[in-house]
Amino acid sequence: MIHKLINIALLILVVLLLLKGCEMQKDKDNLLTQMATLKAGEKAFKMKILKDSSTLATQTQTILSQKEALKLGILKLEGEIKKVQSQVRQTQNVEIRDVKVPFIPNGYTDTSGWYSQLKNGEFSKEICDSLIQNSIVVPQRFSLEQKWYSIDGKVNKEGLTLDSLKIQNESSVTIGYRKYGFLKLKREPLVEIKNTNPYLSLSKVGNVVVKPNKGIFKSKVFWTGIGIFGGIYLKSKL
Repeated sequence: MIHKLINIALLILVVLLLLKGCEMQKDKDNLLTQMATLKAGEKAFKMKILKDSSTLATQTQTILSQKEALKLGILKLEGEIKKVQSQVRQTQNVEIRDVKVPFIPNGYTDTSGWYSQLKNGEFSKEICDSLIQNSIVVPQRFSLEQKWYSIDGKVNKEGLTLDSLKIQNESSVTIGYRKYGFLKLKREPLVEIKNTNPYLSLSKVGNVVVKPNKGIFKSKVFWTGIGIFGGIYLKSKL
């Protein structure tokens, strides 16, 4: 009877080892795929515009050991953290086009004397009207304040001076899994980057999620084997 239980236990252990081997092979294939992707160029990401005009970028996780990530150059240790859990890098571009910035009036200015001199001089009325309609007195300030950005400055004879350009954005990075496939039984590791400012776009995204080092004492196969053989041993002593 004991020999039969041992044989069953060995069979179960072999099956567990085979499953572990398949899992390790899957991790190896995933690593090779990720390395090929990284060597071919920047890792692709998907961009989606949400209902509130914010943007959401998604990218599959790059799951590597810290040593592998450092060797490939996709993990950079630049601060005081030396043991990394995950790192996400993003390159952002802000592009604001064709925005009319109004001048800030300095109050009422009486230009009647200046207008009279021009009108009575050598200039024609058409020229004077054109000067009046198409000229401004410098220095002249301008300002525009919108939800996502604000611009302030002034116009001088020498050119335009930009006093301030403020851009507001809230960025969040979420690392986790999404369910997909039949009955949502499959899981895909993803990184999501959300930016609230619609004028801000991502031109490059990179991430690495460091997988923990699992020693033999953290292996499920090891403890399953210990449990099986321990149970058989205890039963043989009864």
